[in-house]
Amino acid sequence: MNTKTQQQIEDDYIKYLKQRHCTARTIENKLYYIRHFFEWLEREGRALNECDYSDLLVFVKKVRKEGFSIDYQGRYIQSVRQLYASEVAQGRLSQNPIGNLIIKGRVTRIPHNLLTLEQLQKIYDSYTPQTDYQLRNKVMLGLYVNQGLIRMEINRLEVQDIDLNKGTIRIRRNIKLAERILPLAAYQVLALNEYISSVRPRLLQQTEHQKGDRLFFTYANGQTVNESLRKMLQTLKRSNPELKALHQIRSSLLSHWVKEKPIREA
Repeated sequence: MNTKTQQQIEDDYIKYLKQRHCTARTIENKLYYIRHFFEWLEREGRALNECDYSDLLVFVKKVRKEGFSIDYQGRYIQSVRQLYASEVAQGRLSQNPIGNLIIKGRVTRIPHNLLTLEQLQKIYDSYTPQTDYQLRNKVMLGLYVNQGLIRMEINRLEVQDIDLNKGTIRIRRNIKLAERILPLAAYQVLALNEYISSVRPRLLQQTEHQKGDRLFFTYANGQTVNESLRKMLQTLKRSNPELKALHQIRSSLLSHWVKEKPIREA
């Protein structure tokens, strides 16, 4: 790579890092990493702004083979990612080719299609129930949007898992997560109170099958509400095309929680 061109890129990179309040020591370390990256580009006969994701994956695998620690690899890749972010900021690139790649024990991609909190609320508000079963669906949707539950957890809920006085819900232990107690939003307490005291009893009267203490159930003899969740998703997608799957809601919620607090029970 032409030295003058590289120097210009480095100067822009330094400005980019300073705008993000990086210390002089941090900038010095990042320059060390990207200069090694420039050397790799030259050896490979590649141009900085012509590399795509597959090209850079070759570089990432090369770094891994050198036996550096995961922490070192992470700092190295972060520096290169920020280099490309600087190029995007300068208008020399339209997108960052490794903007969604991280090092975490192995090369992986950051979940994409994440929804904002505003989008999550819009999805919840867009569902307008007309029947008792749809009222049940609205309550289940609230547990997706607020507590980030998964389908298995929804299916395992029982009436006694809801504590309306304390405004909490108990999520039973499963193969991946320990039992946990999560707070309910104020409007969820009201909705669950109506569901448990009025809607659920009416639903029980409409079925001939025993439902026990299950919080959510269907008219038929099935043991899950999976089909109901699938149909609810279809309805939601018609007015919310950004929603692709229900697990997308949980991924989005976890992403926001991580930003708020490094460790949160979820």
